[in-house]
Amino acid sequence: MSLYHYNLGTCFEEIVARQGDKAALRYEDRTISFAELDEWSQRLAALLSQRGCLRGDVIAIGHNKRPLSYALMLAALRLGIAYVNLDVASPLARSLRILETATPRILFHEDPDHVQAMIELADAVGCQQLFLDVAMLPTIVEEEQQRQSVLEVDGTCIAYIMFTSGSTGVPKGVAVTHQNVLHFINWGKSRFGVSSQDNFANLSPMYFDNSVFDFYVGLFSGASLTPVYRELMTSPYELVAFINKMVCTIWFSVPSLLIYLVTMKALTADALPALRVIVFGGEGYPKVELKKLFNRFSKQADLVNVYGPTECTCICSAYTLVPDDFQNIEGLPTLGRLNPNFDYRILDENDQDAVSGELCLIGPNVAAGYFNDFERTEASFHTITDCNRFMKRMYRTGDLVREVDGRLNFIGRKDNQIKHMGYRIELEEIENALVRLPQVDQAIVVYQRHQAAYGKLVAYVACTSGGDDKMLLKALGDLVPDYMVPSRLIVMTELPKNANGKVDRQHLLTMLDQ
Repeated sequence: MSLYHYNLGTCFEEIVARQGDKAALRYEDRTISFAELDEWSQRLAALLSQRGCLRGDVIAIGHNKRPLSYALMLAALRLGIAYVNLDVASPLARSLRILETATPRILFHEDPDHVQAMIELADAVGCQQLFLDVAMLPTIVEEEQQRQSVLEVDGTCIAYIMFTSGSTGVPKGVAVTHQNVLHFINWGKSRFGVSSQDNFANLSPMYFDNSVFDFYVGLFSGASLTPVYRELMTSPYELVAFINKMVCTIWFSVPSLLIYLVTMKALTADALPALRVIVFGGEGYPKVELKKLFNRFSKQADLVNVYGPTECTCICSAYTLVPDDFQNIEGLPTLGRLNPNFDYRILDENDQDAVSGELCLIGPNVAAGYFNDFERTEASFHTITDCNRFMKRMYRTGDLVREVDGRLNFIGRKDNQIKHMGYRIELEEIENALVRLPQVDQAIVVYQRHQAAYGKLVAYVACTSGGDDKMLLKALGDLVPDYMVPSRLIVMTELPKNANGKVDRQHLLTMLDQ
């Protein structure tokens, strides 16, 4: 069947028909079968219809990795409704900006600790809000009434909207279609040899791009998914013990988590004997640190470095490490070759093809654009015509790469975007939040690197009316997530300028190193 006439709801139904009794979600105290998860999603799809949701609408989910949240994602997919997963712990001001862009019809939530915050958000954007509870499922109309709706969904429908940091101060919502995801699933299942015997450790929060690999390549290949709660992430030995107890076979996380666990001596092959693949991406992994992980696991598991912007459906390249990669332990591992789904161009500053320059990705995994944001979509997404007059989508990543023997090596960014603790951050978003504080007249944020993947955010602010660094950082925490709050804030009467009259970022970085 053509992917253009295919959809994720039908895809999941086929898996349920083959292995309905098998565990889809594994929790420490219970398992949810594919059939049970499917039934819940059918009933929730009926609820969405009852509440007036139609194909092309959006819902928001205050996701906390409980079973109904996953079922609700599936319910939305069945009806061609896009979902947005929210960080319930994010500052209300930032969540409000996300919802104002996404314009959801309903905001769902099921975390008792954040009920009031979710109600306030829903009221602020004028959408319905609904607290999810398993007890409500039997009262919803029979799921069979909704089965025909799946067939009305095709590959052009938006599956999910993933929000990332925006340079204007407003987060960008990447709209990813059913077609994008189906191509990604087909590649991921083949590339990692995923079978129904695998169990994915769902370490990443669902509002974070890495979770797309867990949810889609995991569940939609017939494997199990083990949700890992936020509370475990700061307890290294408990986290590793939990992954071992749940017999997880595939791990995907940011390098900083792996480095932390290795440093704490919690992560060893003996501690996780079932792991067969360790995937890492979202930020650079210095080879000097990666070698420690490789020495522990290379005889047991494949270690795979992956790369991919949110705008291209999670992962665009995957490179399996080999001993020769550590003959030189300086810098970062290669990104390898792009997935067969992708074509690419490397453009220099004059937009001419080059060996080094900006990586531009082309292919069916390139997203539809930024939701409700025509201007930023036009700036980054382009339609190109090849020699056969075939129209293709191209995304300008902003990543600077160098091609050597067909492999791509990351060399930097053409803008002020950074990766910090795995999160993609536009420094301008933090700066915009700082100047919204009444005491701040001007702000610049720099990223002070210690090694290839280590660094800290430092903010410089000019305050003519006076300001205290601790007070300003506390106020900033009400506007941006914790991972965007600088570890240091320096108050100045005036920020230094370069010859062009602009704030001199490089001079500020040099001051930190002195």
